[in-house]
Amino acid sequence: MKIKLFLLIIFTYHNVYAQIELKYKYKLNNLPKWVQEMYKDNSNPGSVIKLYEKYHKKNEFTKNKHTQYYKRWLRNMSRNSPDANTNFYSNSLNQWQCIGPWDFDKDAASRSYAPGAAHIYTIEQSVNNSDVLYAGTATAGAWKTLDKGQNWHLITKNLQISRVYALEIDFINHNTVYISGDNKLYKSFDSGTNWIIIGDSVFNSVSHSIKDIKLKPSNNQEIFIASDQGLYSSVDAGNNFTKIFDGSFLEIEFHPNSSDTIYFVMQSGDSTLFYRSSNGGTSLSNFTNGWPSPSIGDEQKRTEIAVSPAEPDKIVALATGAANGGSGLYGIYISYDKGENWNFQCCGNQPAGVPDSTNINMMGWQPDGSDDGGQYYYDLALAINPIDANIIHVGGVNHWISFDNGITFNCPAKWSQPHKKGYVHADIHDINYYGDDLWFACDGGVFYSNNKGDSIYKKMYGIAGTDFWGFGVGFKDINVMLGGTYHNGTLLKDNSTYNNDWISTQGGDNYRGFVNFGNPRKVYHDGGGKVLSGNRNVELSSFPLDKKPNASYTIGASSQLEFDPRCYNIIYSGKDSILWLSKNGGKNFEDIYHFDAKVTSIEVAWSNPDVIYVATWPGWWEEKKLYRSDNGGKNWSEITIPSSLLDGYLSRPYDITVSSNNENIIWVVRCPQSGNYNANDGYKVFKSLDGGQNWINLTTPILDGQYMTNIEHQRGSNGGVYLGTRTSVFYRNDNMTDWEIYNNNLPKKTLSTQLYPHYGEGKLVNGTNRSVYTIDLYNDSPPSAQIAADKLEINCLNDTVKFVDHSALRKNSATWQWSFPGGNPSSSNLENPTVIYSSPGKYDVSLTVTDSFGSSTQNINDLITYTDSVFNINNSTIYSESFDLDLFPPQAWYMPDNSPFFWEQIDIDTGVNCTPNQVVYVNHFWIDKRGEEAYLITNKIHLGDGNNAINWLTYDYAYSGYSSNNNDGFRIDVSTDCGNTWDSIYGAIGSNLQTTSYSNSAWDPTCGSWDSDSINLSNIGLNGDTIMIRFVAINDYGNRFFMDNININGKNILSIENLNTNKSQFNISIFPNPSSENIKITSNQNKFELSLYSVVGKLVKTQTINNGKADINISNLEKGIYILKVNMNGTIQQKKIIIN
Repeated sequence: MKIKLFLLIIFTYHNVYAQIELKYKYKLNNLPKWVQEMYKDNSNPGSVIKLYEKYHKKNEFTKNKHTQYYKRWLRNMSRNSPDANTNFYSNSLNQWQCIGPWDFDKDAASRSYAPGAAHIYTIEQSVNNSDVLYAGTATAGAWKTLDKGQNWHLITKNLQISRVYALEIDFINHNTVYISGDNKLYKSFDSGTNWIIIGDSVFNSVSHSIKDIKLKPSNNQEIFIASDQGLYSSVDAGNNFTKIFDGSFLEIEFHPNSSDTIYFVMQSGDSTLFYRSSNGGTSLSNFTNGWPSPSIGDEQKRTEIAVSPAEPDKIVALATGAANGGSGLYGIYISYDKGENWNFQCCGNQPAGVPDSTNINMMGWQPDGSDDGGQYYYDLALAINPIDANIIHVGGVNHWISFDNGITFNCPAKWSQPHKKGYVHADIHDINYYGDDLWFACDGGVFYSNNKGDSIYKKMYGIAGTDFWGFGVGFKDINVMLGGTYHNGTLLKDNSTYNNDWISTQGGDNYRGFVNFGNPRKVYHDGGGKVLSGNRNVELSSFPLDKKPNASYTIGASSQLEFDPRCYNIIYSGKDSILWLSKNGGKNFEDIYHFDAKVTSIEVAWSNPDVIYVATWPGWWEEKKLYRSDNGGKNWSEITIPSSLLDGYLSRPYDITVSSNNENIIWVVRCPQSGNYNANDGYKVFKSLDGGQNWINLTTPILDGQYMTNIEHQRGSNGGVYLGTRTSVFYRNDNMTDWEIYNNNLPKKTLSTQLYPHYGEGKLVNGTNRSVYTIDLYNDSPPSAQIAADKLEINCLNDTVKFVDHSALRKNSATWQWSFPGGNPSSSNLENPTVIYSSPGKYDVSLTVTDSFGSSTQNINDLITYTDSVFNINNSTIYSESFDLDLFPPQAWYMPDNSPFFWEQIDIDTGVNCTPNQVVYVNHFWIDKRGEEAYLITNKIHLGDGNNAINWLTYDYAYSGYSSNNNDGFRIDVSTDCGNTWDSIYGAIGSNLQTTSYSNSAWDPTCGSWDSDSINLSNIGLNGDTIMIRFVAINDYGNRFFMDNININGKNILSIENLNTNKSQFNISIFPNPSSENIKITSNQNKFELSLYSVVGKLVKTQTINNGKADINISNLEKGIYILKVNMNGTIQQKKIIIN
């Protein structure tokens, strides 16, 4: 029975989504299997996803109408939910407040190539008051403006609706408005303050996908409805309806001068049909002469029509579909006799066809119409100027205008050209003229023109309609937040940096959003790591994020960046079926465990970070699993809730949260993938007191009908947890016997993407499908102390630790008392102190925090480890680093965090030996930081010693360069004092660095393009020294530089015993060194020869010593490194001298 139920649900759901966007089934048998499966009436999401992922493992992803349909299909499945019972109220007086996005800073630096902030389906202007407009959105209900789009306010807050596809304003009283809302028809008499569902019982016995609503221009009591269930009319303002015609209707238009002449478009099979009524809708006639008529195998399933008072008998039809080997625009058709006869006007000589310069496709992505396809069953709009009927506007992905009655069209601004004055965000759903006012509704918001589209402006301030797919908030700064969104890239808030607070950055449909808890200036999204500039005129800078976590359109199928609570540069990421760990802020990750399914929810325990919980996703229908590790991810045990405690639907994904004071107390929620599935009533929320060995069901009837999305524990509280659902938020703690809805002032149908308790401000933040809302925490709780730092392992090169308070603590009354035994300082009362450690060892740290709600103390033994790793070179031991491990930088190597750009590890197809290999590189091609440097520093290396010792540094490198004007550089520095001072021993730039000819694209090495270099360290006086080597990349915005196989070979190196014997026979001392004037040389031997060489081997001074000491004047020599060779009867020693 369950299998049958699943199939029924799938079938029902697919038909529901098909009402929004018709399927692109042209030449279906030639399409990939995943597309064929998706377009079946009874398609199985699990099968489609598997086929989709399998296909794209072998084939490069190409954005097209099918991939876009796939995305929206899954997204709607995850967003859809039946009406849940929210007719009960919170006992709390706290109120949710929206903080945006309700607009976006269109002209800020780092803005997206396609900026936007809300998904709008339709917009209508009152004909008797041009300042009044209403708009319908995809996720945020209906909105109204009283000042012509300068400010908008929500009018459906108390309705259980999110999607409003069609609306109509009463032409006599603009306070009366009709809207379609989630398969019902609503009416308000008071501008949206109150609403009623209209229609008689027969009309409301079916679920309607309403595409158009029109009042008869001569009688505001007569209303027409275009529904997928048929064409309906009412003569009593919607109280009762009569079905005029069966079928799926798309559009209604009235003749400009005759309200009894009405035009209708119906979709039927693979065609659209045109109907006209000449008697006010009493009867309809189908006119076919010249109207699109696709051949068998072709399709034409969407048509928009428009009229103009300037030419009242004329109708323009915008038809889309596929025929003659092409898809997208099927044709522009015009009738001059009220639809009885139609002429093909544009484009080319036939319907559809392969696009070219004479057969443009206005449904595609390119502004010249040269590409095939588009989203022509999703975004489509048409309008005719009411004064000049030769001006025709077409909306698809882009906006197009014709000034010659549709013979030719031009695109004023591509969807990705926001710098142009004619920019409209991609995917236009509605274009409407009202006199000189021209309005656009699209996937990015509301846009407006008063000059026929020559200049277009956004007019959406106040519409909180951003649909977040991922969301994160700054732990240190609540005013830093970001998230990937549906249609509008990543929406980011950096306090008040941007106009109206928010910027749309990155671009596309993004999923991710995370903020570094220790440094709120560092954020992570689909584009990688970004450092906030704090200035809208300054670009965000980038840093590497090597393993982006799994992300999905489906609730419960995404992972996250999970931070070790003790260190804000230790990050876990679930990518594919692997749990990855980074210890350097995400620059590089090592795989710590391979699961047998995709990693989703990750939680590291606060009280014991060795305890980690993970949820996995093996597939859509497969049983979801829970796991626990007690040793930092090395080993795992399964703790999945037994099927005997569940309702049989084992395929539901999990979200996890962990207690702040006991790693064994966890809560999980089950998050159905689709709102058309069973809501798991009675089996939604579970708690374990013993790390998942046993489970307690916390579900109660108040949660019936609710579809869970996420769960978050309030640290410091007595078991307080927040539940996010597809419609609301709930709260419960250990003192409460039931869940309580927490929804005061939250719009009725608000899907919680991610809840985030912010302890410093005492707020709960909710990233939703209707932008972001905040509210006071349900109740105040005592603090929960948490020590954190930028690193837990240090050495002589980075002996300074930046501690940060990661406590759950109310900031306005907070105090701190830190203790750092062995550190300098040894104590502090700062929030975020800096401590220096001077010698190897392990160091304890303790912290006591206090606020107006109590105190909390945490002690962590051996938190900081100071090591001094030295590699010793001898005749048989070679220092070698080939970068083959996933750990980067390599063990004990170092890259400064404050670099303007970074060295990175990369897999390439052609390494030194013409085989695939892992190497390091600097991507100068995409970095414009001219003159700035990036460092990669080795651990300590003790070079071999002896009179004839030789220490060779060798390495492989490859570099093409970009042009003679872009001269990237490479330098090698050496330090003998743990990085306090550095001396250069090699350098090259531009053509002197090239191993092959210039490339004007991002270059990868080819077979034969690698070169090798070597440096005799002994020749520059580095014998017996303990050194660190710094590889320096110098940027000039050129091309990629690659490096591999760092080796140091030792020859003729004396053992310690022989070396000591040799040195006792012949000792040399030099003082002072470095020096700028004179150096004094003394020896235990009286007679020897001195020779002083420059670093390139030029002899600059010689002297014979007969009394065991000498003064050498070096004031006339240039600054730099020199090599002093001392020869005593054939025994030679070399010493490095620095002239400063």
